[in-house]
Amino acid sequence: MLITRVSEPTFDERRPDNRVLVRFRVNRQPDQAWINTFKGHAGSSVLRANNSAFNGNDVTLELARPKSRAELDTALDCFIECANLGLRSWGGTEESPASGRSQIRDRV
Repeated sequence: MLITRVSEPTFDERRPDNRVLVRFRVNRQPDQAWINTFKGHAGSSVLRANNSAFNGNDVTLELARPKSRAELDTALDCFIECANLGLRSWGGTEESPASGRSQIRDRV
């Protein structure tokens, strides 16, 4: 599942906790298992996402306000990279770039 950021972070100054909204797009409509994994990872990551809304291929995350814009940009880039690599923490398997094969070792 490929995920890309489609908006710059929007800082909501009207809310008391100064939340930040960021929009993403995925290359196909995700199933419920992927959505649950995405929400769990977003909430436990440095992004500290409270809410996520899915509408077809569009995703909106509501994040805790970061200490700086640089911190937010770094966290978003890391989050997207992890999602696109399909790391095991997302419920997938890691693939070798050279072979495209799973890195899971066979037990002998």
